[in-house]
Amino acid sequence: MENEFRQRINVVRKLLDATDTSPGAAGVNSPIDVSRETRGLSIVLLYAAYENLLKGVSRTLLESATQLKLGNRRLKPEFQLFAVHSKLRALTDTPAKQIWKGAGRSVIEALFGKSCSINSNIFPNDGSHMKTPQVVTLCEVYGLNPPAPILQEAWGRINTVVSERNSIAHGQRTPEEVGRNYSIGELRNLVDIWERRWCEFLVDVETLASTRDFYRDPR
Repeated sequence: MENEFRQRINVVRKLLDATDTSPGAAGVNSPIDVSRETRGLSIVLLYAAYENLLKGVSRTLLESATQLKLGNRRLKPEFQLFAVHSKLRALTDTPAKQIWKGAGRSVIEALFGKSCSINSNIFPNDGSHMKTPQVVTLCEVYGLNPPAPILQEAWGRINTVVSERNSIAHGQRTPEEVGRNYSIGELRNLVDIWERRWCEFLVDVETLASTRDFYRDPR
């Protein structure tokens, strides 16, 4: 997961290098100046790397829980939620009287099941569209450490990256308009921060999730 994230970040660096018009830089003699557009598109790529990382963390944790061959009843409540997710969703469309019969009982039966019914494709989406509350939700759902102290200066940049990416993706602003907000030096600094802090986040997750007890209820 870390290698994929770093590869995505390196793509951003290559684009910035190729279009850098600073004296002595690779793009200084280019007949067409697309440096601002590239800086705007770099924000989109930073967002994509971040979104893919969060969803990858979720998927990896769920796959790891499944590979332990634990039954639902032996999982921690954090992972039991994913084991009964489909049944909980079904309850929202169930008539009230049915909750006391088959539909409601099926949730209880699944919780005490001897097999694992986790769907690793589920992502705990909280509707905040990948802004900082989504990171908090992910960490709370899985019992991870609070993210802000780990991400440090990257934490305060998440919502801006998300908003600027959305403005480009939804046609409200052009990549050039977003790119004007950054000098090449500022964007290179953001890229470095993004890579360093999110990789530190991954290390923290991997450290916590490296033991069987992270997934298992210690009865």
